[in-house]
Amino acid sequence: MKTAITFAIAIVVFVFHYWACRRSPKYWYVGGIIPLLWFGALAVLFWKGMIHWAEDWKVLLFPTLIFLLMWAEGHQAAKKKELEKMRAQDIP
Repeated sequence: MKTAITFAIAIVVFVFHYWACRRSPKYWYVGGIIPLLWFGALAVLFWKGMIHWAEDWKVLLFPTLIFLLMWAEGHQAAKKKELEKMRAQDIP
């Protein structure tokens, strides 16, 4: 049961992050909520000694890269969508 709840929370976080990353470029910072929370959680875990970089670097690096790359890709896609919308308004 605990695994199912953890998986459900992970799916909700992933879906929210995907949605937030694809917001208008005017709201680029919304996509940074999850990476900011992730870095905060990592800082707390490092500070409490629950994570050791030498042992856990692979497990930590993968989600960090996923969050940051999703944010960057979503921001680029939102900018492209906004640009296409502006071009569509310019053409009579």
